[in-house]
Amino acid sequence: MAFSKEEALRFLEKALAGGRLGHAYLISGRPGSGVDTMAEELAAMFLGCGTVAVERHPDFHAIEPSSKLRRLLIEQIRDLEEALHRTPEKGSRKVAVIRDADRLMPQAANAFLKTLEEPPAGSLLLLTTELPEALLETIRSRCIAVVLHSVSRPPAGSREERLVRLMPQFFGPEARIDATAAFCLTRIFRDLLNEIREDSSERIEEELAAEKAHFGKTTDGDWDQREESLKAISEAEVLQERSLLLGVVADYFGASLRNLHEGGIHPDPVESRRLLLSMEALEKFRSSLDRGVQEGLALEAGFLELMMASRAD
Repeated sequence: MAFSKEEALRFLEKALAGGRLGHAYLISGRPGSGVDTMAEELAAMFLGCGTVAVERHPDFHAIEPSSKLRRLLIEQIRDLEEALHRTPEKGSRKVAVIRDADRLMPQAANAFLKTLEEPPAGSLLLLTTELPEALLETIRSRCIAVVLHSVSRPPAGSREERLVRLMPQFFGPEARIDATAAFCLTRIFRDLLNEIREDSSERIEEELAAEKAHFGKTTDGDWDQREESLKAISEAEVLQERSLLLGVVADYFGASLRNLHEGGIHPDPVESRRLLLSMEALEKFRSSLDRGVQEGLALEAGFLELMMASRAD
């Protein structure tokens, strides 16, 4: 379940006051959800200082991807662990934040596992990411997941915004509801996904070439394994983007349902039922995709069922 940043912080504040705060959290969310801001506010709460001052607190330690490769390296993890094992300069608590944790190089991720399993006394470990699927399962399983939902509108011109503009055409009062319309929307949706796959593939190729140029002379790494790892990250990014696009569809029906029930007016029961059926159809649609059903067939069947639900009698 996704929370707003404010809701999540309230729950964690109660956990801290009750002595139930965990030692490691994975804070994730789509762009605009405020994962890094939340990590800083939670760190400030834990250390007992203001959010503005937390970056200067001697017991606050943070790392993020650096250099042109945008990777978190094992040297950064070792420096962070060394800082965590030092005696706190103020009080008895320490905080470590790993920003964009999905950018951890495999060696760095494996090195950090021991710290996650046996954290130094009084320490709080916070990992932030917009792509939790790209993290090792062994890291995800050792953290308490905090998922934030976005509160900002997609930037104009983005793929999400393009889909936003198309929603009335396919689900508005005058929209055509048949297999042809479902096929048309499926084709548009798949074109968006293909753009994402092409962009991700090009970036992965560039990153692998850059890593080979940077590390190739100093390491005998298994580049085939690294390429497979990057491909897995790429596919995780595509799946996340697919989820974001489906989130646009969910937001359309969710907003319609809220608007229908706002203002203290008795909502049209037929329209209310249609919107609820549409939300149910969308959840079934998502579940079908998550089970690995052939994507093209799942999209076409899912959009057709969603269109029919939106016009149910």
